[in-house]
Amino acid sequence: MAKNNFISSLKSTDIKGKNRLSAGCLAFLFILSAICITICSKASPLYPLNNWDDANCFYTVGRAVVNGQVMYRDIFEQKGPWLYFIYSFANLISGDSFIGVYLYEIASYFVFLLFSAKIVLLFCDRKALLLMPLLSAAVCTAPAFEQGGSAEEICLPMIAYGLYAGLRSIVREKPVCRLEWLFIGITSGAVLWIKVSLFGFYLGCGVFLVFYYIRMKWKRGLITFLFMLLAGEAIISLPVFAYFLINGALRELFDVYFYCNIFVYSVRPVDSRLLAVLLNLFEGTKSLLYSFGFGVGMIIFGGVYLFFRSKRMFGFLLSSCLCAFLLIYVGGRRYIYYSLILSVFAPLGLVMLYKILEHCFGEKKGCRRRINTAFGCCVLGYSLLTSFLWSPNVYMMKYSRSDMPQYKFAETISQTENASILNFRFLDGGFYTASGILPSCRFFCGLNIPYATSEQDRYVHDGDVDYLITRDQPITFDNYELVRVESFEAHRNDYSIYYLYRKIPASENK
Repeated sequence: MAKNNFISSLKSTDIKGKNRLSAGCLAFLFILSAICITICSKASPLYPLNNWDDANCFYTVGRAVVNGQVMYRDIFEQKGPWLYFIYSFANLISGDSFIGVYLYEIASYFVFLLFSAKIVLLFCDRKALLLMPLLSAAVCTAPAFEQGGSAEEICLPMIAYGLYAGLRSIVREKPVCRLEWLFIGITSGAVLWIKVSLFGFYLGCGVFLVFYYIRMKWKRGLITFLFMLLAGEAIISLPVFAYFLINGALRELFDVYFYCNIFVYSVRPVDSRLLAVLLNLFEGTKSLLYSFGFGVGMIIFGGVYLFFRSKRMFGFLLSSCLCAFLLIYVGGRRYIYYSLILSVFAPLGLVMLYKILEHCFGEKKGCRRRINTAFGCCVLGYSLLTSFLWSPNVYMMKYSRSDMPQYKFAETISQTENASILNFRFLDGGFYTASGILPSCRFFCGLNIPYATSEQDRYVHDGDVDYLITRDQPITFDNYELVRVESFEAHRNDYSIYYLYRKIPASENK
């Protein structure tokens, strides 16, 4: 009997229309965002340096752009232009550290939590927001969060907004308004120009909403939807084309960002295209379960709720989530941070969790406010504690800059006036950031692009730079000598050895 009552409550058509957040709720979400990012992101002042390769690649390109180099043409990295514009802006805030990135992370994560809360409030009352610390801590401590500053993390608030707008339209059975479609166009365009593989959500969401509008006979709304969507994407794309047109690098934009990512960066484990796709998706599923298993559970939990609540909402979730997954993993790459973008669907799991708690305890009266307050404090305390205990990054708080190879090498490199360096055959390890030196070579670090290796070999053969840095690979060079070796815990309980080589003067090399 209780089971039937619970399922009936899930099927309830009662619509929660009061999803505006009070000033107190906004302050709570902002504080939650600041605390979680401060603990879990290596861009935080609690850490001596964000030594993650990807974040340093983005930051180095951002610094180069601020100092007049043209992305793709003068400095090669294959992520999208808007990601580097964001990192350029962060560099203007703090040119010699990740503080600018840290502040942007807090703001971005706050907006993600804000729209996650608004999604929850579409189906629950305000007491459900007491569960938000669980979501916040779970996302930041997941292996998929990596070390802070990923393209996926930056795109979370944009996709969360699109998910909220789509769900609200279905819940209220009203078309999305014009201004919201414009913002969806802007945010979806931004995602497209940050990392193209994250655009899958909008493909699934868009296809579903087109059919939904047709079914609801909103033909006029459909035309408005398409027009405003395209207008928003044009607005966000205009600065991109203007930048490359002014710098005469439109060809490099398409060669690097589209051709390279689609045809060069993808992996085909077997000759058969169909079999390769299936194998890629299978391996992607295993990677997803490892890197964001809790999130997968939350998404399934939320899917169960929507299945009973509304088949339309369940179809919307299935379409957008499945397309997001396919575009992320179909290329064959499966780095652990890829799955972080699926965090946008996790708030629906909180809805199901709250419905269960409400069913179990909702009918009990006395001291409800005190119980809610005590429960909220316990959830917040538990979430903050788990951030310290479960984040894979907190081990590095025990180090200072003087312990890190990046700053030790910078001391040696500074002895050479106007020195140039090359991060050789591995992704940017933070040596450009620590030394404050801008890359002088287009392929400034080792990349997952075949011709990057041959170009770096040519730089070394020609002696184009004063110093080389390698990782875990001591290499003998005819025109370079080893001057320093340092070991460091690059990941928890995982040590790397870094080697610094200095160019031998021509007079001594004869």
